Amino acid sequence: MTIPRRLMLGAGLAAPALFNPAAAQSRTLSLSGASYDMREPILREFQRRTGATPRPWINPSTQARVDRIRTAQVDCVTTDSPFAAYANSERLLRPIDVSRIPNWNRLHPLMREGRATPDSPLGLGANPGRTMYLNPERSQITFLPAFFQMDSIGYNARHVPAENNTLSWGELFNPRWRGRAALYGIDWLGMLDAALGMKALGLLPATTDPTGLTNAEVDTVTSFLKEKKREGHFRALWRSYGELVNLMASEEVWIADAWWPVAVEVASRGIPMRYAVAKEGYRAWCNGYGISANCRDVDLAYEWLNYWTSGFPGARQSEIGYFSSVDTYPEFLSPELQRSVYGGEGRDGGSLAQRAANVYVWNTRPANLEYYTEKWNEFLAT
Repeated sequence: MTIPRRLMLGAGLAAPALFNPAAAQSRTLSLSGASYDMREPILREFQRRTGATPRPWINPSTQARVDRIRTAQVDCVTTDSPFAAYANSERLLRPIDVSRIPNWNRLHPLMREGRATPDSPLGLGANPGRTMYLNPERSQITFLPAFFQMDSIGYNARHVPAENNTLSWGELFNPRWRGRAALYGIDWLGMLDAALGMKALGLLPATTDPTGLTNAEVDTVTSFLKEKKREGHFRALWRSYGELVNLMASEEVWIADAWWPVAVEVASRGIPMRYAVAKEGYRAWCNGYGISANCRDVDLAYEWLNYWTSGFPGARQSEIGYFSSVDTYPEFLSPELQRSVYGGEGRDGGSLAQRAANVYVWNTRPANLEYYTEKWNEFLAT
């Protein structure tokens, strides 16, 4: 599948200049979002449908987007399951009533139930199907899942062999790739991927939960990372989409914990970049929308949430490599992209059904995040 460059992930922090002030309506919706969802076609269509003006504030950090609720007017925030739980604990969000979401029952079971099928594994960590519910009746949630993906290992097939396009997370630390490996350079995510690799290599007990390391386990992971750094294993600790694209397109990096759109972009430049099936299972994540505690127009906020379940935004997100959490996208997405993105035609990793049934862990904000950050900074300073 080829994704047009203009649709690829951006990194800008400023809101898009989309709207004619003369056309502004009395209703406005203040959004705290990211560059990959506060996109022009999505915002413009919402304005067309509702007559309301979305006003996005854009930041790549989920923590920053959530914390903005403390200091500025925010009606809806782009968040994920772990940060929605955090924001709820800080009383920054109001409960979402699922009875006000007409397409709720069309939510993918990986989100709604926590697993794709009754026989699929129940992913560890901040699994939305276990963490977003606020009451036993499951009638209230912290955030509404909107789009998701499963992350794995990107590799240069010219240098890194992979039988049946399958690699273990432990392959990230294979000495054969010394000086050609990259690891995500954000504390809790870098630690999570390192723990996945170490557990696969037998360097952590089989009972270890990679999504919630104890302080002692964080120490073990930090010591391992320090040793790999001293050996010169890491070519880079990447922090942005564009950075990893450049590293892999130049073939400075042969293997990394990558995002799927990175693999597509690098492959489009003639590099034999592949996206591996994760032997132990994928690291999944899901983004969606919470209603802030200081929301001025709750009815309009529900219009925003229901717009995201209507199909149009999900289709636009599918164009840049994400899965819609609700199966309302076909009307707005070409048959070719449906076969590629959801059916897996010509796509590494297979169909959505195959990938969703193989989730091992979810991105998770650890309870001892401050300790993670302290030890990660210690690793960086080594």
